[in-house]
Amino acid sequence: MTEAFPRMEVLRSYVDDNFSGRDWNLATAMVINGDAAFQMMGDWAKGEFLNAGKVPGKDFLCFRHPGTQSQVTFNADQFAMFNQGGTVSTEQAALATAILSPSFQSAFNVVKGSVPARTDVSDADFDDCGKKGIADLKAAASSGNLYGSMAHGHSAPASVKNAIYDVVTAHFNGEYDAATATQELVDAVEIAK
Repeated sequence: MTEAFPRMEVLRSYVDDNFSGRDWNLATAMVINGDAAFQMMGDWAKGEFLNAGKVPGKDFLCFRHPGTQSQVTFNADQFAMFNQGGTVSTEQAALATAILSPSFQSAFNVVKGSVPARTDVSDADFDDCGKKGIADLKAAASSGNLYGSMAHGHSAPASVKNAIYDVVTAHFNGEYDAATATQELVDAVEIAK
């Protein structure tokens, strides 16, 4: 964080005055319309670009945040089933088999704009962003650089996530300099544990 906070100060100098509270899809529209240069967002933003008739690799690029190229954070779509008396029904098994099949993983993620959870799914039907995402996921999984998203509850309890968000937001809004933010973050996480 001693490196991240100063970098955030540089990034902060690039945002407009009305950034706070802006919905992600409106920020995406700003990029699409040429009113913003880039956006730090998950792969779901790609759907907005596709809906606007933009072509991945031609009209827009998808890439990892600078400095994190070999690392991937994930958030997984999950399908829940009710307990049927301790046994798996034929229908539950069929649904699970279908969802986990490479053909479904490909079809679902091509439409959604995301990357399959399985690393053995072919990238043949994916666009440039999808192919890059699949390659990045495979590389991160192989190298031990695949991490659950803190934002989506995979890597930290909500109390820790919220403590981090509070300090990072305060720093981004100019309430703390980098050194103060670093110490505040240590203290906030310690208290939140």
